[in-house]
Amino acid sequence: MKRLLCIILIFIMMLSSGCVEKKVKPTNSRKYLVYNLGEVPSDLLMLNSDNVREKDLLLALFEGLVREDKYGELVPAMAERFDISVDKIGYTFKLRKDLHYSDGKSIKAIDFVRLFHNILLEKNNVFAEQLYCIFGAKDFSMGKVKSDKVAISAKDDLTLEIRLNSPNDYFLNILSNPVFTLRETNMNKRNWKNSYEDIQYSGPFIIKEINEYGEIYLLRNEKYWRKSEIVSNEMLFTTIKDEEKTLADFETTRVSDTSKIDVFVSPPISEGKSLNIKKKTIAVPTKSMYYLTFNLNTKDTVKDNNFRNAISAIISKEFIIQTISKDLAVPAINYTTSSVVNEDSSKPIFDVFGSKDKGAKYLKEYLKTHNYEKKAELIIVYENKNLDDRIAKEIAKNIKENLDEIAKKIKGYLDLKDYLDVNVVCKGYAKDELNKVTKQGDYNILFSRIDEEYGDIYKLLSRWTSSSSYNIYGYKDLEYDKIIKSALLEKDKKNKIKLYNEAQEILAKDLPCIPVYIVNTVICKKENVKDIYTTKGGNLIFDYAYKEDATVTK
Repeated sequence: MKRLLCIILIFIMMLSSGCVEKKVKPTNSRKYLVYNLGEVPSDLLMLNSDNVREKDLLLALFEGLVREDKYGELVPAMAERFDISVDKIGYTFKLRKDLHYSDGKSIKAIDFVRLFHNILLEKNNVFAEQLYCIFGAKDFSMGKVKSDKVAISAKDDLTLEIRLNSPNDYFLNILSNPVFTLRETNMNKRNWKNSYEDIQYSGPFIIKEINEYGEIYLLRNEKYWRKSEIVSNEMLFTTIKDEEKTLADFETTRVSDTSKIDVFVSPPISEGKSLNIKKKTIAVPTKSMYYLTFNLNTKDTVKDNNFRNAISAIISKEFIIQTISKDLAVPAINYTTSSVVNEDSSKPIFDVFGSKDKGAKYLKEYLKTHNYEKKAELIIVYENKNLDDRIAKEIAKNIKENLDEIAKKIKGYLDLKDYLDVNVVCKGYAKDELNKVTKQGDYNILFSRIDEEYGDIYKLLSRWTSSSSYNIYGYKDLEYDKIIKSALLEKDKKNKIKLYNEAQEILAKDLPCIPVYIVNTVICKKENVKDIYTTKGGNLIFDYAYKEDATVTK
């Protein structure tokens, strides 16, 4: 009897001490967050590339005078405050006290003077032009004047003064661009993968290590003035370019994997719908829009306004986007993404659904004066990237099928022996090659993305003025030029918006281009990844991001 009692007691003790195996739901044991950056940046200057993803790394490592907070609002960063003069030309930035680089060296106003000067002098720089609103900046960048003629000066260690040529409502937004974060433009930034330990970091994180696979191990910057607000102590940025490999690493559930991906941007198009259904994606609208721009320098069909209107009428933007993935984009109804302008309009300029009846109306008018044409060709050119390629081909298919259908219907109406047969050809090019093709004019329609930088409506709409260097498409309307110039000089906000809407109406009438869709930043993240935010430019902010412990015990 005593022996039986002992056995029972031992069994009870085993149960209470946990010696009996429990079922534990498998989980990844690592605590740090892994983000796939994609391609490894060639340098940490990033002045010759508009790659949005690369600049996620800049925001993690460096900081500027101002920044976007997690609500998308512009707030002081290294500048504790900024004052704007009454004439809106002078800006005074007061730096925070005790600002330091990661190596402990003090950060002073003169550091920002050097930064802006070096950016203006950098060759093959696609961002220098954004600083041309500063007095003397353009001439200095072009080598016409010396640095002392540029209106950027340090009055003392904590005071930076900048004077503009004229009022610019978007100047602070410009300064929030990741390329204007504080860093030395020296060889350490060019050969950064070999000299990351010597870099003076000014932002939330520093680079602790770069391994043989190109993975970038980040640690919180203990000298950063806002370090107490940075949630994660460490992160890992992987650099996998292949979309399918990225997705495979994201979806793995194996316990032994310690550096698989928690977050990445832009999933393979074929998997977009599936990931959306699984609630693994977040779509965030950006300030970037894709347009179809007509080459008006040719003598082909697109030279005719009625033909361009027929194209615009029959394109179903909603159908095209839904066919590929609704997460990727929002159909465009105006020329600008700005809600400030578009809310003032009484109605959208463009319909997101195609109208064959409207298309037939315009095509009839076109054929009345061009009925000698039996065949025509539309060459659509674009940058040969995955998404661009898919959507360009969908647009071409949409145009071809709808044009054929309405052309056959109106053949009898105009007593034509044959209907107009339009051959739509898609040609994708590498970026540099595409620039050559568009300059040479070897195309009918350009499908391309234009960024509405910082909500700067003037800069966007001025692209179609006669004198704009961007306007290589042969569009000219003197009334449009006049309105855009008036909008620049107009000080009253309501009047300025009214002028911008008048400009949009002229563009819609002349139709040198068709807005197609607003780009979304599609973020794929695991459920236990919290508090990742995006800037209006589409960059990810990791200041508050962290990975929740996903271990579940049954």
